[in-house]
Amino acid sequence: MAKLVGLSRAIKIEWLNKTAELLLEGKDKEQIKNELNEYLSYEIKSQTNLRKTREILMNLWVNTPIDLLPFRRCATEAFKIEGGNLAAHWGMLLVTYPIFADCCSLIGKLSNIQDTFTTSWLKDRLYEIWGERSTLYYSIGRILQTLKYLAVIEPIKPGVYKIKQRKLVSPEAIEVLLMAILLLKEKAYYGIPELTCLPKLFPFVFD
Repeated sequence: MAKLVGLSRAIKIEWLNKTAELLLEGKDKEQIKNELNEYLSYEIKSQTNLRKTREILMNLWVNTPIDLLPFRRCATEAFKIEGGNLAAHWGMLLVTYPIFADCCSLIGKLSNIQDTFTTSWLKDRLYEIWGERSTLYYSIGRILQTLKYLAVIEPIKPGVYKIKQRKLVSPEAIEVLLMAILLLKEKAYYGIPELTCLPKLFPFVFD
């Protein structure tokens, strides 16, 4: 059975912040859904696109499987720390959407060689993993737009992107990223040196 792509809309960090804030305020699912509908309606006029965007945000921060609730608590603690919001969102994206994790892994591996990549290269590599299908074709563009919104890549010419890195010093932010990697269960164990250069965490530099 083919894996579900799921990430069909570009997501702004402001929208992610709003969703996490509503959760921290203690709102229930219906309240968060209604408030996101109102919040997003100022920017998204299409009801279909609004619904898809809202559902992605809800899947990331609200509709959390029971086994991931301890991780979400860790992510909310990182979110509350100054400069920790991006790491919190990144961790939630990795554990919620496999397509995002695979995309970041590919970009991160290439970043060990060079600090730029092309859309065509990324599409070819993802097609090898996921198969060539229309939902993936459109999702890749949305993921790239999301990465631009998160300010971890920037276009330098059509179809070519440069990677932007940032230093992390918050223990809470570093912890949530490493927990996300462990939850993906791709390896039985990691050596300490490996944990400072994980491809899926390509935007982050930390000790």
